[in-house]
Amino acid sequence: MGNDQNSTGVVTALPGTNNAQAARGFVRSVNDWLMECALDDTDIKDLLSGMASRLVASGIPVDRVMVSFKTLHPLYEGVSYIWTKENGQIERTNHMGDDEKDNGWTESPMKWMLENDVSFMRRHLIGPSAVVDFPVLESFRKRRGTDYYALMTPFVTDRDSTLNSNRIFMTYLTRRPSGFSDEDLAILSGIQRRFAVSCKMRINHEETSTILETYLGSDAGGRVRNGQIKLGDSTKTRAVIWFSDMRNSTSVATHVGDDAFLGEMNDFFAATAGAVLKHGGQVLRYIGDATLAIFPIDEDDNNLENACVSALYAAAEAQLNIDELNAKREAEGKLPFDYGLGMHVGDVIYGNVGVSERVDFTVVGQAANEAARIEQLTKQLGKRVLVSQTVASFISCPTAEMGAYELQGTGVSVKLFAPDFSEACHRIELMRAG
Repeated sequence: MGNDQNSTGVVTALPGTNNAQAARGFVRSVNDWLMECALDDTDIKDLLSGMASRLVASGIPVDRVMVSFKTLHPLYEGVSYIWTKENGQIERTNHMGDDEKDNGWTESPMKWMLENDVSFMRRHLIGPSAVVDFPVLESFRKRRGTDYYALMTPFVTDRDSTLNSNRIFMTYLTRRPSGFSDEDLAILSGIQRRFAVSCKMRINHEETSTILETYLGSDAGGRVRNGQIKLGDSTKTRAVIWFSDMRNSTSVATHVGDDAFLGEMNDFFAATAGAVLKHGGQVLRYIGDATLAIFPIDEDDNNLENACVSALYAAAEAQLNIDELNAKREAEGKLPFDYGLGMHVGDVIYGNVGVSERVDFTVVGQAANEAARIEQLTKQLGKRVLVSQTVASFISCPTAEMGAYELQGTGVSVKLFAPDFSEACHRIELMRAG
């Protein structure tokens, strides 16, 4: 029987057993579909699900399919997607790299294939020809697996990068007593390269998004990816503006030395900027040892209170983080961290500044300058955190009025308040505990 397709592209007829012509037709139809997916930038989960459903509909006895590859991400080094016939679901797993415990990579068939430059591997798991030479194969056999087939396809992500090489690994497992037939293996091999091309397109898309989000933040990265890259491209945004700065950075740097200071700064940012991200804020820039962030507000100001409360809890979390970090630093004989934080509400221009050949996506405007000047007053007034009157009016914690102060270089006088985060910190500690 030939391989027909309905209007949705799902295979409804089988290629037939030991029918080379039908099998070739089926491979062509799947490869055509895979090229459409590559052009449409289809998500890898949808790619794997669609391919598995086509294989099952064609009569190929796949019970488990895995696709795995390296990726460029600050938190993990590799990704795998596993489809199982039992539930038809796909599970994604992020792999942390060689230091991750119990990830099975060291004794895996894939690592052996990579190190020995072997592009395919087949293992019978039962019968007189069985070869179970990797721990994962033994686990498959215990789950009634009978035959295992693995394919490796190398590709280049960026020829100009030192990280240009990558591999797509595909593994197939069947429980059919007779295992995979020669026709099955020919079909799986015949669609491998097109599947790898489709995956490569999506991997490149995701890595580009990751780079933009890592260096610009999620919102700014999305705006740049959507075409907002020209000098002057901008959007007016109303937001709670956060400006925090490490107070004693020179002393810390002198105490630990230049080589170790970068790690010290990262610890500090993890405690402060990390709190911003945790509570829904957007970190826009690191300016030396300072952080510029925003908590956006809807155009109609409906969520002004929510933005202020989120900023409040981020500030309380940062205070807890710094205090806990300083307790450890004291035990290690290190100087404690200290910081100042100013928060303000206003309209800012959110967009591109610089020159045409080199732009920076950031927030500029009077309100951003005022937030930075508020932070400068924290040391003078002996307070870690100062907020403007608008922020103070929308947060539930007690605040001490500090008076009105002219903000240096702005010609603006602002009434300032020092929040008491005791209750907010207590709530955060309860959430951490339970």
